[in-house]
Parts: sequence; C-alpha cells; structure tokens
Amino acid sequence: MADSAQPSGGQPDPRRIVLVIGPGRSGTSTIAGALVKSGFEVPGKAIKGNPTNPSGFFEPRWVVDFHKELLDRTHVNTLDSAPDAYDRVTELVLKDQARDTLRSWLSKRLEEQPRLVVKDPRTVWFRELWVQTARELGVETGFVTMLRHPAEVSASREKYYAKTEGGSRRADDIARIAGWVNVALTSERITQGSPRAFVRYTELVSDWRSVLTRVGGALDLSFDPGPEVSPHPVDEFIDPSLHRVQVDWSDVEIPEALRDLGERTWAGLTRLADTGESADVVADLEALRAEYTQMTEDAFALNRQAIRRLEGEARRRGRRQAAKESTGAARAAEPAESAGPSRAGLTDVWRKLRGGTP
Repeated sequence: MADSAQPSGGQPDPRRIVLVIGPGRSGTSTIAGALVKSGFEVPGKAIKGNPTNPSGFFEPRWVVDFHKELLDRTHVNTLDSAPDAYDRVTELVLKDQARDTLRSWLSKRLEEQPRLVVKDPRTVWFRELWVQTARELGVETGFVTMLRHPAEVSASREKYYAKTEGGSRRADDIARIAGWVNVALTSERITQGSPRAFVRYTELVSDWRSVLTRVGGALDLSFDPGPEVSPHPVDEFIDPSLHRVQVDWSDVEIPEALRDLGERTWAGLTRLADTGESADVVADLEALRAEYTQMTEDAFALNRQAIRRLEGEARRRGRRQAAKESTGAARAAEPAESAGPSRAGLTDVWRKLRGGTP
C-alpha cells in the first residue's frame, strides 16, 4: 500500500478514505454512522433513511449510482453468488473510463471533506478501482468489513427485501446464503495487504467504544471526538435494540453442504475479527473459497441440460422478436395507402373462410 502523501512542512496528510464493505443488513450502516459521528464524513449527498433503516444508510448517492451503472453492464448483483463476479467487474473497470470518472469526483470531494467514509455494499466489487484511484491522489485507503451471521443476514433480507428478491423461500435462502459466502470470502481476499479490520455486528452494538478503538489502531485513524469521550454522539446513535433479527440455521431452508460451508466461513472470519491477522486463518479461508467454487461448478453440471434448454429457448425468443421488429419496421416504411391488412384482420378473414365468427 502506498504511503500517505506528505504535504509541505512535513506534516502527515490528514486525508483518509475508509471503505465499509459487507453484505447489506450486516451492520454496515451502523459502523458508517459511528465513523461519521466520530469525525468522518459521507462524501457528497447521502441517501436518507427509510423504514428499513430509519437511522440512515450513510451511503453517498453519487457512489451508489456509479456502482450500479457499472454492475448493470457486467450483470453482477450486489450479493452475487458467482465466484468470478469480482474478476468480471475488474476486467470492465480496467478497460473503462471509470477511474477517470472516479478520480475527478473524488479529488473534488477530498478538497472539501478530507476524512471520508464510503459505505455501499457494492464496493466489494470495486476494490482495485478505489485503491488505485486513491493512490493516484496520494490518499490512504483502509477497509472495515462488517460480519453478521449469514442466517441472520438472510432472515433480515427476507424481512426487508423479500418483495424485490422474489422466488420461493427455499430458492431465496439458497441464493442469499451463497451470495453471503461469496461476498464474505471475496471481501477477505481483496483486502489482503491493505489496512483492514473485521468487525462483528454483535460486538459493535454491545461495545462500540472497543470496536472503534480497534478499528482506529488497525487503520491508523484518529477520531474527533474520540471513543473515550463520554457522553459521545455514538451513545445515542447505537442502540442494542437495533439487533432486531436474531435467528440461527434452523430458520434457513438450505442444503446441508451449503449450511456447513457457510458456518465454517463465518467461523474463520470471526477468528480474524477476534484475534487479528493470521496466516493460518487466511489459508483456511482460501481453501473454503476453492471449495465454494467447486460447489458452484457442480451445481452447473447438475443442471447442464436445463441450462442448454433455457439458452435455446432464449435464442429462439430473440430470433422471433428480431423478426417481429424487422417486419414491423418494414410495414411502417410502406406507403399508408398500400398497407395490407393487419395480422388481426387476416385472422378475421381466415375465420370467416372457415365459417367461424370474427
């Protein structure tokens, strides 16, 4: 990681960027809000709260829209379960003008707000974009990854996002847990070598002072006011009752193999949160990533014929649609007086010839 820029006079560069990552409903808004109330700022205009998150999201509107546009182009979802999702997004970003766009926006924000917290669940897919752009601006970037048990994340998403996710409960649970595993393992892998901290949601809501103290040490951050100050704005912001969804694996309907993989991933990440960096834990998580990749490949193999059938149907629908649009364009180009009968009109004629009623 590049060192922070040193302004004239030899004083440390006060500029900092903290990227908060983790699946939605993991407590990312809570840690971002705690940082904001400790001297950091959300760049630009922040998204307002709503009934699903009344305390506020602490997400910069520009960043969310920027990330959404790039993900739409790569067909990657926020909680994507595809092991190659990160590589596909990174490939686009390297070929795109995204870095120039981000650099232009970020440089202006840093002139006004030197200590930024950027929180968006989609940020996990854009590590290279943010870190490299920040380096070009001479700014230190650190990561805070929020951890919440995957069963609770799935249940919370089901409670607040069910209308947008759709599908059967079992299918949605499988997709949510698989997405959690993939995003969690991706978060660990991409933050290796950068200043980082893993934070358990339960620890944050029960003892936020210890959490911020540890985060500040790991990322070399200073806070204003510091966690030792009492009373503190975070005291009123973090309420233990925010931990509203508390479930376990018995509340999630998924295959046993996926549940076992999710639990072992959770255990490995919480070890990083509780004991700090560990080469053994990182190696275990990398092995879990390989296991998850194999699981997804096996799932595709089991459904190969169904996938091919769906692909064939999609191609046929595409050809029919293209033919329909081509015919429609040709008819629109004909002179009005020479236009033949409509398809509905031809159907009526055919029914009459057969003795039917139009």
